[in-house]
Amino acid sequence: MSATATATKETGGAAKRAAQPSETINEVFHEAMQSYEKALKSGIQLQEESVNLWKDLLSKLGSPEELQAKLASMSADVFPNARKRMEEFIETFNRTSNQTMDLFEKTLNVYQATSVTDAQRRVQDLIECSLATLRVNVHTALNTNAKIMTSWKELADRFGPATK
Repeated sequence: MSATATATKETGGAAKRAAQPSETINEVFHEAMQSYEKALKSGIQLQEESVNLWKDLLSKLGSPEELQAKLASMSADVFPNARKRMEEFIETFNRTSNQTMDLFEKTLNVYQATSVTDAQRRVQDLIECSLATLRVNVHTALNTNAKIMTSWKELADRFGPATK
């Protein structure tokens, strides 16, 4: 076999091996995009449900005196809940900021690799950490949306039973 044929054969095998990690990365990226799409759809659904709750709430309002009495009775409960939600938001923001800094550090570490295998290991670690962070953030967003919807529902229920 000639040197050119051997080099071509070896290059073909290397191309097949290189395509496998690329396909895996594509699958992981596709999964991440699907998760992002689901989170985005959930956010849109949250907005739609919020609008419907506002419509229901505004349709149930009685006289200004009734509204004032209901608002006064709710203020004792609403403000502590709002404070709790703000504390949860700050906690989530701080956690997300720390995760972002960790991922940025891992990204920079990829460029400090001393060998190909070291670089591959670092890239794999970066991808795994990125996906884990994405997964946690999507779940956090979904849980937060659920809490918001529950709070709005409780608030709407205080103004009277739902009308359809």
